[in-house]
Amino acid sequence: MKKILLLSLTTLLVSFSSLSSAESEACGQHLVKGTPSETSDQILCRSGYAVGYNYDTKNADWVAYHITAESVNAKFKRSNRFKADQELPEYAQSMLSDYSKSGYDRGHLAPSAAMDFSQESMQSSFLLSNMSPQLPGFNRVGWRLLEEHVRDLANEYQELYVVTGPIYEGNEATIGNGVVIPSAFYKVILDPYYNDAIAFIVPHRDVSGSELVNFVTTIDEVEQRTNLDFFSATADGTETTMEAMLWEMWPTPE
Repeated sequence: MKKILLLSLTTLLVSFSSLSSAESEACGQHLVKGTPSETSDQILCRSGYAVGYNYDTKNADWVAYHITAESVNAKFKRSNRFKADQELPEYAQSMLSDYSKSGYDRGHLAPSAAMDFSQESMQSSFLLSNMSPQLPGFNRVGWRLLEEHVRDLANEYQELYVVTGPIYEGNEATIGNGVVIPSAFYKVILDPYYNDAIAFIVPHRDVSGSELVNFVTTIDEVEQRTNLDFFSATADGTETTMEAMLWEMWPTPE
C-alpha cells in the first residue's frame, strides 16, 4: 500500500496581511504545511484551493488543495464556465481569447472533480488563474487518470494534501498574449497521518495511464526543478527523509 506526501507552498510577494480574514482562513486549510517560496506575485485564496500566481508566465507557480474522503464524494454539477480571474491585475490575467484556436486545453491544476463539494468551490475552479495550457492528449488522458487516482486515494487514506503546478525548461513557447506553455507538470501528494508522500514530474506531451509509473520521483527532484522549498513547516529530520524518498508506483491506472 503506497503512502503519499504533501508538499508545502510558496510565500508570495502579496502577504497574508493583505487578505481578508475569510480569505486567510480559506487559504489556511490548504497552506497548513507552510509556504516554500517568495517568487510568486500573488496568493489567491479559494474555498477549495490556494494559488501562487506568476504575473510573467500568466500561470500559477503552484496550486495547493486539501481533500478528504467526504469532500471528494460530494458532487455538484460541473459548470464549464471558464473566466478570467478579476482578482489579478488586468495585465497579468490570462483570457479566454488566449486559448481560442490555440490547440491547447484550459487545463485545470486544482481539478474541478475534486473541487465540486460546493457550488462556489466548483465554479471557482474554472477561473483561468487555475489553468495552464495543456495538450489534449495530456490533459484528457494521463493527467486526468492521475487526478482520478488521487481522489481514489483520498477515499483510502481519508485525508490528503496535494500541490501541483508547471515546470519550465527554458525557451518555452506561448499562446495568446504571453501565456507560457509549460514543459512539464509536477504533482506532490501527502498522507498526513503517516507523513508519507509521492511526487510526479509528468512531461507535457501525450501521456497514457500506463506511463505514469515512469514519472514517479522525489520531492528533492521537484524542488530542484521548480526552485520551491516544500515542507517548510515540517521538522528538519522528517522533511529530509520525506523529500529523499522514492516510492514505487501504486497499481497502474487503466
